[in-house]
Amino acid sequence: MAKADVRQLVHTPAEMMTSYVAWAEQAQANPGVPFGVRVIDEHMIPMKPGDLVTILGRPGDGKSSILAYLARQEEKRIQARKAKDEVVVYVTWEQTCEELVAFFMADEYSVSDVAWGRVDLDMVRRQAVKGGGRPLWIIGHGIGRAGKGAPRMTPDVVLGAIESMATDFGIRPVLLLFDYLQLIPVERAGERLQQVTEATIRIKEVAQRVGAPAVAAVQASRDVDTRQVKLAESYDAQWSSSIEQTSDKMFALWRPARTQELKGKLVEMEDGHRYAVTDSLLLLRMLKQRFDRGRYTWAMHFDPAYLKLAELETRTINNAY
Repeated sequence: MAKADVRQLVHTPAEMMTSYVAWAEQAQANPGVPFGVRVIDEHMIPMKPGDLVTILGRPGDGKSSILAYLARQEEKRIQARKAKDEVVVYVTWEQTCEELVAFFMADEYSVSDVAWGRVDLDMVRRQAVKGGGRPLWIIGHGIGRAGKGAPRMTPDVVLGAIESMATDFGIRPVLLLFDYLQLIPVERAGERLQQVTEATIRIKEVAQRVGAPAVAAVQASRDVDTRQVKLAESYDAQWSSSIEQTSDKMFALWRPARTQELKGKLVEMEDGHRYAVTDSLLLLRMLKQRFDRGRYTWAMHFDPAYLKLAELETRTINNAY
């Protein structure tokens, strides 16, 4: 990467006003990236360039699946507006490129079907040919490139990889997804707390420099498991309070069916609402939203195997109790 020009950090009063007007005009011309579910988008300011959005949850609550869902939704919008130079970038430290592709190709079969070897290979090949033109790019390690000397994926390396896309292929990321934040390695960071704090700040910087919103999955602390309603709060972000401070928006996830003793029963929320616990029930809570009210809770029907998310009809249940 070329040496950075420090003068780009200095804004004169005249430049500030010019940038401010351009920013306001851009906010109207480009409404940003929505969540993709009407009931959520009615309350969420669309994700804007430079935003850091964090998705908190315990293992198994669906953080990676929600990131994949957001990627797929933005893919469809890019294709609908026929923007040839726009792409979604998914950055992963947890899964291989091949595993992620199985997530994104889950239309006629699920990820588990592929993992078990139950899918007809001719179908896989046909899907691969069809998917070759999708506006989705992955940054991460791949089984097919094992032993080829890929660098350690620090934020600087990831930024360099993203910038190389523009240079080498002429494309522009409009949504960045990071899975997941606590796994991001940082050069010269000592303790785990310092490493996660630095990674959070650096990902926010990457979003600002690239000019796209960044959504990062975040592991919630084990304290969440001891509560009746196991939706994380903003202070539950594992290892670092900087996640709460730096995020422009924060969401918490909980799949009650993951709590074995709740299966087939009702879960009661703090406001008295009750929901039948099924494998598809996902409770999603907005914890924070910069510039506006940030606390709402929604019940969702969620199928992670096929990346389907929709508002859950709960009127009958809640009226009955």
